Amino acid sequence: MNYGFIGFGNLATAIYQGFKNEENLCFAYFDQIQKNVELPFLQLEELTDFADVIFLTVKPQDVVGVLEQLRPLRREGKIIVSPVAGKSIAFIENYLGKDQPIVRIMPNLAIAYKKSVTAFATHHPNNEKVNEIYRVLTKLGKVVKIDENDFDLFTSVFGSGPAFILAFFNVFRNKIREFNLPESEIDELLLQLTERTLSYFSENCSRCSIEELIRNVTSKGGTTEAGLNYFYEHQMDRLIEGMLEAAKNRSIEMSKMS
Repeated sequence: MNYGFIGFGNLATAIYQGFKNEENLCFAYFDQIQKNVELPFLQLEELTDFADVIFLTVKPQDVVGVLEQLRPLRREGKIIVSPVAGKSIAFIENYLGKDQPIVRIMPNLAIAYKKSVTAFATHHPNNEKVNEIYRVLTKLGKVVKIDENDFDLFTSVFGSGPAFILAFFNVFRNKIREFNLPESEIDELLLQLTERTLSYFSENCSRCSIEELIRNVTSKGGTTEAGLNYFYEHQMDRLIEGMLEAAKNRSIEMSKMS
């Protein structure tokens, strides 16, 4: 099967990195500027002829222009895959028609390492090529079929989530720097902290809630309790919820833009 990318930025690169070692897949891309990458560069019409699956890996503000260019081109038998935040299947159908099979996905950059959590929705669930795309995506992490109405929430948690978690990690990293250790050792210590915490969670989450796991490492009157008291007294949990809500609301706003 031939996969074509319209736009080849960070997300397209990550998707390609995840896919590239799969058997029987060929790739090409189109972008406004030809890039120094290993994929063949094709003009848009050539790419549309080449690809069985066309990925709309452009920024939300650029998608209308791309759809207007795609509209007159021959697309019979082809699948459109869109990871464009805030743009619904119905939005794309307004340009390409309801007969055009469209898959809406929301991966994150961990797809490059086959570790993504990817949302998946389509109006053509019985299309063989659509089901093949789903099957291939399952090799690149966890794929979740969700109602398209939930994409804004999914985007805020799983699409934007890695950046939010890294921002939280960076607070810890800056604190560790007070030890005046080499930068490489600081990163190693941060990795040890996060990996051990994730291992503690993964090994116990089937029988303990997160609240119980927190209690297990919190001694009455101790340092952890003091820090957690500050966390809750300053309603930091609500601030984090607000961050997720802001991302969700932005996704909703983007869906209303023409």
